[in-house]
This record gives sequence, C-alpha cells and structure tokens, in this order.
Amino acid sequence: MNSLSHNKSGHIKDGMLVQAGDGNEAIYLGRVAGLKKNFIKLRRRDAPDGKRRYIPRSWVDGIVGRQVHLSRSPSTAKTGWLTKAELKAWPAG
Repeated sequence: MNSLSHNKSGHIKDGMLVQAGDGNEAIYLGRVAGLKKNFIKLRRRDAPDGKRRYIPRSWVDGIVGRQVHLSRSPSTAKTGWLTKAELKAWPAG
C-alpha cells in the first residue's frame, strides 16, 4: 500500500527523488544529497545551472517509497529553494 509517511522528514535518505506539486502537475526537482540544518540538500548534478540547491524540510508533505513529495507547486518550489550562498546567509535556528 502506497501512502504518505506519517513521519514527514524522518526517513529521508540520500538518493531519494524529490518532486513538487500534485499528481497533475508534479515535477522532478532532483535527488537528495543529504540533510543540512533544517534543509534537504539536492545533488548539484541534477540542477540545470550546476548550483547546489536546498529545500526546507518543512515543505515535505510526505514520503512514498523512494520519493519525497513536497507541499509546494513546482514553480513555488523553484523560486523558494536556496543556493549554497543563500543558505549560509540564512538565519540560524
């Protein structure tokens, strides 16, 4: 049975696929390269511009199999994710 994990970000593992949007508009954003602070680090080689991207763990809607589903639309996710430089400037917390 495929259902969203009750623990939204506790089972995120390296190599998992990250996708944003619902079933009609879901797009692949990249693969997990690790976790840093309260962010999911995506693999640099998956980015079209070659820059590392970070997505807040609070955006995780759930996990199905080896896929991390975000609670954001693809366009919102792409405008809201952070680069490495932006993450360094992010307030500690």
